[in-house]
Amino acid sequence: MPETPGEHVVPRVGRVWGFLDHWASRTPDAPLDELDGTGRAPRTYRQAADDVARCAAALRASGVRAGDRVAVLTTPRPEFLTVFLALSRIGAVWVGLNPRYTRDELLHVVTDSEPVLLVSLAEHAGRSYAEDMAALREAAGSVRETVALTGSFPGAVPFEEFLARADTSPLEEPPGGAGSDDDPGLIIYTSGTTGRPKGALISHRALAEGCRLQATRVYHSPSVSLANLPVGHVAGLMDVVSVPLAMGGAVCFMEDFDPAAIPGVIERAKVTLWGQIPTMFQLVMARPEAAEADLSSLEYIAWGGAPLPRELVAPLRATGARLISVYGLTESCVSVAYNEPDADEETLATTVGRPDPRLELRIVGEDGEPAAPGAPGEIQVRNPCLMSGYLGLPEATAEAFTEDGFLRTGDVGVERPDGTIMLVGRLKEMFKSGGYAVYPREIEMALEAHPGVAAAAVVAVPDPVFHEVGAAFVVPRPGSGAGAEELVRHCRDRLAGHKVPKHVEIVEGLPLLPTGKVDKAALRRAFTASP
Repeated sequence: MPETPGEHVVPRVGRVWGFLDHWASRTPDAPLDELDGTGRAPRTYRQAADDVARCAAALRASGVRAGDRVAVLTTPRPEFLTVFLALSRIGAVWVGLNPRYTRDELLHVVTDSEPVLLVSLAEHAGRSYAEDMAALREAAGSVRETVALTGSFPGAVPFEEFLARADTSPLEEPPGGAGSDDDPGLIIYTSGTTGRPKGALISHRALAEGCRLQATRVYHSPSVSLANLPVGHVAGLMDVVSVPLAMGGAVCFMEDFDPAAIPGVIERAKVTLWGQIPTMFQLVMARPEAAEADLSSLEYIAWGGAPLPRELVAPLRATGARLISVYGLTESCVSVAYNEPDADEETLATTVGRPDPRLELRIVGEDGEPAAPGAPGEIQVRNPCLMSGYLGLPEATAEAFTEDGFLRTGDVGVERPDGTIMLVGRLKEMFKSGGYAVYPREIEMALEAHPGVAAAAVVAVPDPVFHEVGAAFVVPRPGSGAGAEELVRHCRDRLAGHKVPKHVEIVEGLPLLPTGKVDKAALRRAFTASP
């Protein structure tokens, strides 16, 4: 493979905080980040290094030590990056909480991860988190303190007051130091086939190396990334924030996805790296603002999580940017395949590109042997960035890896004659709606919690905007009278929006296989055949 553009520029560090330290000493006055809409000047690398040092000292003064877990509920914003890098510096573990999660979803993550500290926005998008945080504190005995990242709410220390602890307690190495780079640095929750999200343990070193590998691939300077993805997920935490940091670039934060505002933000901030899921590109490019704005600053447009609709290739390419798809997953913590920027329309729309030759990837048939070219098989990967395992789930961890250390992705791929890989399915039932992983069993459990539901089965069906959505077939209890609209409302109270089924059909019974399991293939056929 030809040498990647940033091979001799992007530093190799043991943890993500090291990227900030590296660039703050070399380009201290370069811009690092800003929050769109505030009108404030971008924060420089020098200022960010000072903020992170102060936050790290405050964390230490509050008793947070290497290996401790800290759960943070936040949108993408500079304060998030300060806390994230401070935790990296002292060797603590980041646990991201999605502001859109229901209380039940938040409770699962917090009781499973057992953080010593909760950090949360006071409110966002009309939702107050005061009662949620009170419920989390009551449910998780591990929590010693709560900090209000913005605003204030009962039982929480305001962020500025928390940071002031650093003024009387300088940042010093405690006994045992900041831990090992091979210790867990973050826990990312990803749904499992049991219906309950599993916490993927990713080490400081694995995350940092994944960032380095991706940064060398898309290196350009000066660079400005648009960051509007949830920071509880790898894409929002790594791809659009930590990778630009590794390049010594800047980040323009947007707290929410706003299709009408994004073109103007790209023009104003001179964004060079725009990474989204395909659904987001569809919604943005359909807006009149996209045709009116100057998008010529864009150097790279990148996507993952779902195929890019073919009709989007031309308008995105018309910006002058290089188009690049990436393929990876939470547990790999690095993109393992890429489409080249000069790939043709058909390749960009139907494949995930070629494997990164610096990493190991194989396609394995049902017999465990390498699949022949053109034959489907499970994609398996091995590299230094893989997760360490699932928190508290040794059996699930063992199932996730082969005996020789390859991660089983569960994705079924086919290698084409040109070496690119086409995804053709998944070994298990997981599907992606708008780029987010959705597992039918989690939706089924939510539906079956309704007193009027006897049984439920959920399958993935095609959708022109979100690629795939859930279709639920529900068997009601006798006399319940529960209708589709009521069941959708019931799900909205228990699940994040992307998990709520878009179609609900009330049925008398579910088709069964000879084994007694629900015949989901028959359900998909029935949905397709319905008017």
